[in-house]
Amino acid sequence: SLADNSGREAMHPADEFEAFHALIQQGRGVEDVAARFGVSPLVVQRRLKLAALSPELLALYREEGINLDQLMALCLSSDHAAQERAWFEAQPWDRAPAALRKRLTEGEVLAHQSALARFVGIEAYEAAGGVVRRDLFDSEHECWICDLDLLRRLAGEKLDGEAVPVRGE
Repeated sequence: SLADNSGREAMHPADEFEAFHALIQQGRGVEDVAARFGVSPLVVQRRLKLAALSPELLALYREEGINLDQLMALCLSSDHAAQERAWFEAQPWDRAPAALRKRLTEGEVLAHQSALARFVGIEAYEAAGGVVRRDLFDSEHECWICDLDLLRRLAGEKLDGEAVPVRGE
């Protein structure tokens, strides 16, 4: 249906999200779906992420009450309640994608803006069990550090290790 309709009349983007999701549910792989529709696997992954949004927000999108950029920002969280809170508790003038991302990542730090995150390293943080929130829709693949206590502990441990040779002097 998606292949037939895309050649004739454009489907609503939400229909496309759901069609990609249905194909994956039928056992098709991301690569297979991408090849079938002439898109990259990243496009398929993004459509699947959008298909997993709150049904209430997808319905609002169909009614043109929210735009695609705002939906993509809300994909930072897979928690439907958090997505809905970020949207519905915001004032209409404060629903820009950046504001929605900020609301969803409150209490977290952007890894590239944190000296501690750069010092510790994302790999070491994740190896220690730290959770990282990545933005699939950002070309830079920004990520947020979710556990600041763990980050601080790892930084302290790394500093202690660096201090050992200095103490010997």
